[in-house]
Amino acid sequence: MNRALLWVCAVVLLPALTSAETIKVVSLYGKYTGKDDHYKQILTDASTYINDAAGRGLLPTGDQVNVIHDQVLADKDYETMTLSKSLYSVCNDFRSTEASAVILPNDLCKECYDVGGIIGDAYSPVITLDQADGSKAFKMRPILSDMDEMLTEVIDHFKWRDFVILYEGKSGRLLVESMAAKSSMYGWQLIPIEIKENFATQTEHLLNLSIKNILCFVTSEDILEDLVNIAFESRLLSNGWHWIFGNLNPPITKQFLEQKYRHNMAFLTRFKVVSNELRYYSSIGKPIREWQFRERATYDALVAIATALGIHRARESRFPSSVPVCGSSERSSLETYLRQVNFRGASGDVAFDRNGNRVNYTINMYSGKDRYAENLAGYFVQDIQTWEQINNQRWPGQPRKRMYIQPFRQSDVRFIKILAVPEPPFFMRKDWERIQYPTNRRYKRQSPDYDDSEEEPYEGFSWELLKKIKVVMEEEMNVEFNYEITLMSRGQYGSLDLSTGEWNGMIRDLIDGDADVAIGALTEMSAREADIDFTIPWYRNQIKLLILHPSWSFEYPFSIVYPMHLTAWFTLLAGFIMVCALVALLGHFSPYEWRRRAERGEATEEESQTFSLHNSIMYVLSTGFLQSYTRGPRSWSLRILSAFWFWFSLCIVFIYAFNLNSVFKFSKTAIRVKDTHDLLFQDIINFGAVRFSPSYDFYRYNEGQYRQVFDRMLNSDQNLLEDRLEDAVYRIRRQWDARYAIVGEERILQYAADRKPCRLFITGKTLGRIAFSMATPSGSPLRDQLSYAIRLLQERGEIDKILEMSFSDNLRCSGDSIWENETKKSFTIHDLQGLYYLLFIGMAGSAIIFVIEWLVNALLFGNGWQRRSAGRTQSRPTQNQAFVKSGQGKDDNRDWL
Repeated sequence: MNRALLWVCAVVLLPALTSAETIKVVSLYGKYTGKDDHYKQILTDASTYINDAAGRGLLPTGDQVNVIHDQVLADKDYETMTLSKSLYSVCNDFRSTEASAVILPNDLCKECYDVGGIIGDAYSPVITLDQADGSKAFKMRPILSDMDEMLTEVIDHFKWRDFVILYEGKSGRLLVESMAAKSSMYGWQLIPIEIKENFATQTEHLLNLSIKNILCFVTSEDILEDLVNIAFESRLLSNGWHWIFGNLNPPITKQFLEQKYRHNMAFLTRFKVVSNELRYYSSIGKPIREWQFRERATYDALVAIATALGIHRARESRFPSSVPVCGSSERSSLETYLRQVNFRGASGDVAFDRNGNRVNYTINMYSGKDRYAENLAGYFVQDIQTWEQINNQRWPGQPRKRMYIQPFRQSDVRFIKILAVPEPPFFMRKDWERIQYPTNRRYKRQSPDYDDSEEEPYEGFSWELLKKIKVVMEEEMNVEFNYEITLMSRGQYGSLDLSTGEWNGMIRDLIDGDADVAIGALTEMSAREADIDFTIPWYRNQIKLLILHPSWSFEYPFSIVYPMHLTAWFTLLAGFIMVCALVALLGHFSPYEWRRRAERGEATEEESQTFSLHNSIMYVLSTGFLQSYTRGPRSWSLRILSAFWFWFSLCIVFIYAFNLNSVFKFSKTAIRVKDTHDLLFQDIINFGAVRFSPSYDFYRYNEGQYRQVFDRMLNSDQNLLEDRLEDAVYRIRRQWDARYAIVGEERILQYAADRKPCRLFITGKTLGRIAFSMATPSGSPLRDQLSYAIRLLQERGEIDKILEMSFSDNLRCSGDSIWENETKKSFTIHDLQGLYYLLFIGMAGSAIIFVIEWLVNALLFGNGWQRRSAGRTQSRPTQNQAFVKSGQGKDDNRDWL
C-alpha cells in the first residue's frame, strides 16, 4: 500500500518537478535607451541567445528567461518627470511583475543620474547599466574611482600640463571635481567645460583656446556619437589636437576611421574592454564590435542574470523568489550567485565582488593618429593578480599600479626614431671638425675614416640635451626612451612648397608618421605648427649679423670723392673755371679795379696784377677754401661775384663735410645696425643668409619687416644666398670692402667665426628673436612628455650648463682684447688712405713744380736774375708815395665808386 502510494505521488509530482519554468526579468528604458526600441531589440536577441538550448547550458533545458519591457516614461514626460515620481512609478510596476531581477539605466528622467543606485538599495537584485557607485546594485560599468585612476595615470604619463575637460552629467562632474582636487599635486591647469545640449555652439570657444589637449567624459554616452561628428565637422579633430575619450568603447569605429578620419587628423586615445563579442547572436545590422559600452553591457546584463539563475537552480534545485516590494529588507537569494558569475562577454570579463562592483576586467588603451590610430598603447586591469593568473605571466607594469602604458612607438615598434640635421654647434658628428677644418692640428694625424662604433658618435647642444632627457624620462618618469638617430642632409629642416602646400625634409617625415621626434636647431614657427607639434622652447637667442671686422676692411683709395656724384664734381670744376675767368675779366676791364687804377697812377704796378689770370685763380681758391687774400676787389661787380662765390663755396664745403663722415665710416655701417629697421634702411651692406638655415626659415615664414628682410635677400641680383655656412664665411673674408654680410643665429655664427684668422665680427643688437624646440607629429604624446622633461632641466639649470660647453679646440678668436674689440669703432689707416694719397700727391706735385721753376729760372735768367730783381725793388715807389702823387688821398670817396 505504501509502495503504491509512493508511485502515485511520483507520477503526479514528477511532471511538476520537471516542468519548464519561465523567469521574468524587467528591463526599463528612458530617453535614449527607449529610442527606436534599440535596447529592446538587444535584450530580445540576448533572451533568444539564452533560451536557445544549443549546448550553451546557461539554463536547464526547457527553462526560459522572459524580458518584460517597461518604458516608464514617454518622451514628452522626460523633461518634466522628477526623480521621486520616477522612483514611485518604477516601484509601483514591480508589485505586479514578480520579476526575479531588474535591468535599469539612468536615463529615466532628467534628474535620474542616481536612480540606479537608489533602486539598487531598495530592490534586489538590480543590475545597472550606468554608474551606481556606493549602492547595493550590481554595476555593469567599472566604478568611477577606477576610471578616475586610469585616466589620471594616462594624463600623467602624457605629461599634460594644460587641458580641457569636456563633461556631462553627474559622473562627469564628479570626475572633474576629483581631478581638480589633484591638479596641484600633478601641476595641472585644467579648464572644465560642461557639454551643452547643442554642442555646436561651443566649438568656436574651443577653437579659440590655445590648449589643444581635451579629455572627454560623459554620463550619457548616447550623446558621444553626435559630439564626435560635430567635433569632426568643426575641425576639433584636425591636426594638432589630442583627444582622450574617457568613456569605454567610444563611437570611433573602423568605418569612421576609414571614411572620415583619414590624413592629418587629431591624435586619439581611446579605451576598449577586452571582450568576446563573437559568442553572441544579434539581429541588429550594426556588428557588436561597433557597439558602445552600454549596448554591450545591456546584452551582458541579461546573460549574467541567466548565468546566475542557472547556478542557483543547480545549487538549490529551484529558481529564486522575487522580492515583493521596493524598500523591503529582504534581499533576493540570486545576489549570492550573481557574485559567482565569471565569463567574458561583449563588455569584457563579467564578475562582481561582494559589493556588486565590476571586477577582473581588462581595458585596452589605443593611442595614435592616421594609420596608427589602432595601435595598442597599454592596458588597465582591475586586479593585477587575476590578470597574472589568466595570462600566466608577470605584470609588466610597476608594482601596485594597475595601468601599464607601453613606451610610445609609432614609426618603429623597436625604438623612437629621431631625425637630426647637422648644424654646428647644435648637432654634428664627432668627425665634423676633422672633415670641415682638416688643417686643425688636433686632427692632423687621425684617420679620415669615421668610426660608427663610437659609443657617442655625435656631439652638440642638442645631443647633450637628448642624453639628459633620456635620464629624466627613464629614471623619473618611468618611461622607456630607447631611440635611434637618423642624420639628415644639411638644411633639410623642411620647407613648404607654396604651389602644392606640401612640406619636405624632417617636417614631411613627421607628418607621414615616418619619424617620432626631430631635434637640432629647428625653428618654431606658426607655419609649421599647423602640421606638426613643438615642445616648449629649450633655447632662445637673437639673430645677428656676421661681417668682416672693420679693422680689416679696405675702402677705395679715393672714396673721399664719394660724398658728391661724379657729375657734381665736373659741374663744380666747370663753375670754378667760369668764376676764375669772370674774375680775371672783371679785374682787367673794370675801371675801378686795380689794373685801371694803376694806369691812372692810383696804384702800383704790383697792385695792378691783383686780378691777373693766375692771381684770379688763387683768389677764387682762397675764397672757396675760406682763406684770406692780400687785396680785395674794388669794384661792386667783382664784390658781388665774390660774395655769391663765397656763399656757394660755403654751402658746398658744409655739404661735402657733412657727407664725408659717412664715407669714412662705410666700413662701420654694419656696426651701427641694431635691428631690422636699421638693416633695411641702409644700402651699404649687402646682407644674405645660408639657404634653409634656421635664420633663413625664420625670415621666410614670418611677416612684417622680417619678411621684408627675406624678400630683399631673395630678390637681389647679387646672389646673396649661400648653400653652406662655410661658403658664406669664405665669401665674407674675401670681400675686402666689407660690403657683404650674412644674418644668422648668434651661436651658429660664433662657431664659424671664432677661427683664425680673427677677421670676422658679429654685430647687431637683435635682428629677430629665434627659438629652437623639438618637434613631434601633430598630437603626439611625446610632445608633452618631452616638454615636461625640458621644463625640469630648465628649472634645475642643466640646460644652462649644456650651453656653456664647447665642442671644438680650434676656436681661438673668442678671447679678443679690449683694444682689438674697440678698434671696430676707430678710424683706421685704410679709412684715411685717400687723404694720405692726396697729401702725398700735393707734396709730390709741389716738389715737381719747384724743380721745374728752378730749372726754368736757371736756364733763362742765370746770375742776372738777382741783379734785375734788386733794381726793380729800388726803383719801385711805395704805396704811400703813389697815393700822394696821384692825389688819391685827397678824395677817398672815389674808392667806393
